[in-house]
Amino acid sequence: MKTIIHNKLVRDHIPQIIQKDNKRCKVSILHDTAYIEQLKKKLIEEAQEVQEASTKKEIILELADLLEVMHALKASLQITSAEIEDARITKAHQNGTFTKHLFLEYVEV
Repeated sequence: MKTIIHNKLVRDHIPQIIQKDNKRCKVSILHDTAYIEQLKKKLIEEAQEVQEASTKKEIILELADLLEVMHALKASLQITSAEIEDARITKAHQNGTFTKHLFLEYVEV
């Protein structure tokens, strides 16, 4: 049997899904700092998948994955949605939003 190394955070039902496919896997439980670090890596992985998505349906599915990781990270660090929204509003007031579709080509100094 071939072994494929993944070494990444996965959703809770993935081991059962793998076993239903008559495959074996090894998982471990991450705690505290390691879990948060893996969530941060997963956030980047999911953001990359959003970038690679080409259809609206694919983008929706990848954004859902990204949001799931964000929810887990928020819960793990006890961050509220209100705290994130407050920070978003503050940054919007300071730096603006993305509604004007501005693309910065260069800055002369």
